[in-house]
Amino acid sequence: MSYTQAEKLQIMLLCDIHRALGIEDSYDPDVIEEAITTDNNWAIGWKYQNLNDGSKTPPHVTFFVDTVDMYKILQYTYQHFSSDDRVEVESKLTNFHGEKSLVFPGFDGNNETDYLSVGYMLEKLGRFEGTDITKNSHMPCVDTYRRMLDVFLPARSKDWNHNKGISKESFIAVFQAKIHPSLR
Repeated sequence: MSYTQAEKLQIMLLCDIHRALGIEDSYDPDVIEEAITTDNNWAIGWKYQNLNDGSKTPPHVTFFVDTVDMYKILQYTYQHFSSDDRVEVESKLTNFHGEKSLVFPGFDGNNETDYLSVGYMLEKLGRFEGTDITKNSHMPCVDTYRRMLDVFLPARSKDWNHNKGISKESFIAVFQAKIHPSLR
């Protein structure tokens, strides 16, 4: 769903009125205003199911959520590895630095602003608490994440174990995909 400039102005004015009246047991005007002004209209349906218009989640939002989920599952998996597994993983992966390599790096603030906007919106919705999802990576990351997700998503659906995460082999394969093919 998209809104005209006039509709956006009306919604923003209604949000101002809502705040001025001090209404607290209804819709959150800050969430609605942020969604409207940043063209993250999908967020309204995520926050309020009764306002979900049935539109499909935009692909860049799904990509963002899958990417953050991937990093959270990689962290979870690594935490459940034995000491021997960790040694093996580190020996097979160049430029892998344990827990530091498992922190979500973010998206580029200059070239991937649509993704950063999604991060700010998800943060306002209270999603992915405990993870900084609004980080500026200061370098383009979409292509890297896409390569990693191409390996991770099938592993998550085939090999996910709630008590351990994904398999060690899949974990290694995801991090190997992080390296550009021309540098392997």
